[in-house]
Amino acid sequence: MPLTTETAFNVDLATALRSKHPRWREGNRVGAERTGVFKDNPGLRPDIVIRHPGGAPVIVETEFEPAPTVEVDARARLGMAMADTGDIVEQAIAVRIPDTLRSVDQAGLGDHIATAELHYCVLTRREAEPDDPERWPESGWLSGGIDELAGLIEQTALSERRIAEGMRILEEGVSQAATQLRTAMETDRPEVLAKIAEELHQEDGEQTSRMAMAIIANALTVHTAIAGTFEIETLDELRDSQGRLSKSKVLATWRHILDDINYWPIFRIASDILLPIPNGTAHAILNRLHEVAAELDGVGVTSTQDLAGQMFGRLITDRKFLATFYTLPSSAALLAELAVSKLDVDWADPEAVKALKIADLACGTGVLLSAAYRAVTARHRRSGGDDSELHQAMMEHALIGADIMPAATHLTASMLSSAHPTVTFGNTQIHTMPYGRQAGAGGIAIGSLDLTEIDRMPGLFSTGPQIVSGTGEDEEATGFQELVLPMATADLVIMNPPFARSTGQEAEKVGVPVPAFAGFATEEDEQREMSKALSRIRDRLEDPVGQGNAGLGSNFFDLAHQKLRPGGVLALVLPLTVAQGSSWSAARRLLAREYCDVTVVTIATTGQSDRAFSADTGMGEALIVARKRESPIDNDEDDADAVYANLRRRPARTVDASETARLISGLPDRETGFLTAGDDEVACFIRASLADGGSSSLAAPDAVAAALALAHGSLRLPHLMEPENIPIAPLGELGSRGLYHMDISGTETNKQGVPRGPLDVVFQLPDVPTYPTLWGHDADRERRLIVHPDGEGRVRPSQSARALNVWDTATRLHFNRDFRVNSQSLAACLTPARSIGGRAWPNFSIRGDSRREEAVALWANTTPGLISFWWVSGRQQQGRAILTISNLPSLPVLDVRKLDTRQLGIAKRIFEDFEDWTFLPANEAYRDETRKALDRAVLCELLGLPETILEPLDLLRLQWCSEPTVHGGKSTRPT
Repeated sequence: MPLTTETAFNVDLATALRSKHPRWREGNRVGAERTGVFKDNPGLRPDIVIRHPGGAPVIVETEFEPAPTVEVDARARLGMAMADTGDIVEQAIAVRIPDTLRSVDQAGLGDHIATAELHYCVLTRREAEPDDPERWPESGWLSGGIDELAGLIEQTALSERRIAEGMRILEEGVSQAATQLRTAMETDRPEVLAKIAEELHQEDGEQTSRMAMAIIANALTVHTAIAGTFEIETLDELRDSQGRLSKSKVLATWRHILDDINYWPIFRIASDILLPIPNGTAHAILNRLHEVAAELDGVGVTSTQDLAGQMFGRLITDRKFLATFYTLPSSAALLAELAVSKLDVDWADPEAVKALKIADLACGTGVLLSAAYRAVTARHRRSGGDDSELHQAMMEHALIGADIMPAATHLTASMLSSAHPTVTFGNTQIHTMPYGRQAGAGGIAIGSLDLTEIDRMPGLFSTGPQIVSGTGEDEEATGFQELVLPMATADLVIMNPPFARSTGQEAEKVGVPVPAFAGFATEEDEQREMSKALSRIRDRLEDPVGQGNAGLGSNFFDLAHQKLRPGGVLALVLPLTVAQGSSWSAARRLLAREYCDVTVVTIATTGQSDRAFSADTGMGEALIVARKRESPIDNDEDDADAVYANLRRRPARTVDASETARLISGLPDRETGFLTAGDDEVACFIRASLADGGSSSLAAPDAVAAALALAHGSLRLPHLMEPENIPIAPLGELGSRGLYHMDISGTETNKQGVPRGPLDVVFQLPDVPTYPTLWGHDADRERRLIVHPDGEGRVRPSQSARALNVWDTATRLHFNRDFRVNSQSLAACLTPARSIGGRAWPNFSIRGDSRREEAVALWANTTPGLISFWWVSGRQQQGRAILTISNLPSLPVLDVRKLDTRQLGIAKRIFEDFEDWTFLPANEAYRDETRKALDRAVLCELLGLPETILEPLDLLRLQWCSEPTVHGGKSTRPT
């Protein structure tokens, strides 16, 4: 049988790749089997060379399986200089071709390539270690079709060297211009700095000055890109007679752009910043930043697709530009790819793509909106389309962004326009939203959240009596630029909303009336008015998610839901508590009723910042992606299916993120499993219900089966086919919880001057306290089942009767409300006598025989008891299991009502045997002999389970203690 050679195959593969990107179809962008390619090695014949416009050349080396030398060949291409341009090869891709393609009919080889599964890896030259390239994946091979290979080539072609060079140029120039500004203005004209800070809605300081100079530099860069169109003069043409870039000429040209073309978010704020700067200083700054724009043009920022977007995205992550939290570019790519993969669109149809409405109503610097745009246009390119022909329509109609920060909307518009820097457009749908008390009869504004119940809203800036589009055609005159987004019309709402809580009083927020609305130096009464405005909007919603304890993110959830059309896709970055927290229960109920195809992505690792998808939040986060149903269904959390994808680590690069998203979107039809990129384990996945939010942030699914089974009355252990039955019930069915600590000692008063709580809690105990409390934590004195009170409640004046009512709730049994599982030992304890409980140790009253209290305390501190507590608790912070007092009744515990008199007697004996034993911290259960002995006593002696469970229980104990949310990275974790 005749066989196809690799040379012949490469020609057809190159032909297939050309069809996957419109720019690759131009000239000699993709070449196969050519000599004379490399400057110093003209005789070498690389398999395929892709010259992505403005990017670094990418070499593709192929070989039929088993392909023993393909990776060696690819490595050898790194560092070589191209003969025609001198560009250095920074990236090479090794591709293993299925051996079956050797024998297919060459006439149909192209069709077979279109459906073949290829295996490949990426090799990247390290500047510091050119002889030791980075390999991705570290071992093994990625797999995918021609579309996936084309996408990988496109992403790797974006030159890391050029991005780094652009970042250096911008950083240096912006810093120098900011220093020029502050040196000239700080002493003699401080009002100029104050005016600039006011325009940016930031406090004056070095960071604000850098932001201001970055905006001017960026406007000059965009100006450079569009010069020559619509009679826009070049920057060199705007110099005065002394050769200086003229402030007045620049402002006049920008006014022409605003009046006759638009680019409003880019040039309006830049003009407002430049205007108050005195001419001499302005000339110096403009000349320095013109140098920056010219250097960036030389690097390719004004001509290379998305180079500026990638560059700005990376700079923003270190907060040099904007002192707040924004989504990391790799995280944005992950969320956008997951979301866009759920859209039902004919990607080959340009009109269908143009008709999309993609909104980010808390757009920040535009990282998410830009990532969504990239995901959309990549699919159009793979289907044979030319995305440059979509750009004007996408900018003018499809991409909708809003923020309260002018600097943010400027950067958003800039990043989006960088997709095709030379394609002009007219009006954008990127808007700066009014915030706070408005002048005149404008009332109070709460930014994008005002859109929760209205279809349109004027932006901050008047655009004059007439708006002219980029085509020069007059549009309907409006007094203001309006954001128009009718209810239930968006195809995709993608956001990383602010998390601030209206009720938060932590650290720097202490004393702030309404922290969620304390931005822009709003006054106290202004904050309260804004809070009331949000409450009125919430009250008019049928099933609101918004809740003060959940924070503003929950109100933006409502906004997204209102704007999404049936069949549209929701994509949000939210606090990790969305998966389990009681304050987010309304969100989970809404997802259960109105959404399907729900995916929850979290990070299962240690280190607070490493569990976040945003920069600098220091808190665990979750990505929520779901499709809105055509109509709601009668469904609750227990019946609503979800996929939990728990990443080993946050993707480091956008190429990693895209591959991870592809793996998640194509999950195998199994309940649990692992996702791998090559031999690298990327994530584990778990299919469960929305009620099983404990499935999030787990490194492995091993503990999941045990936790889920325990909630339903079974002890499921590894290596055992059949689970053991255990009587389990929600704690709330066994009795009643004690008081919230504020109802014991809260100091705020009602209109009659009565304090919320009747007691003052002090921590100097008399020998025999009247109202003993167990208020705080001291891990070292909480190692045994009996814990002594640490405080006393003293009756406030005229509060004796209410104090007695509080005492009526006192019990011996207390639960750990904020369980630091990597330092504390006990999930529950008993006090020697009745106690009120408190903030850290709320009490619980068990009905019936007092020995039931002892049985519950014993169970809570067994390994299954610890797993149950951890499972239903919030795990937003590593090494902690937080169970709010309102959620305490939902805790699955041993149903002590099912214990007979003999078993209650055994429970009492076991408690007496163990009350003087010392436990290690819960995360060390795997090596805690006391915990192991307690497990044996409770499970085998009390409940009568066979001792054959003990060995598999050892394994479960080890698996649980190995979870990052349990050990929190401590050195005491299993090794």
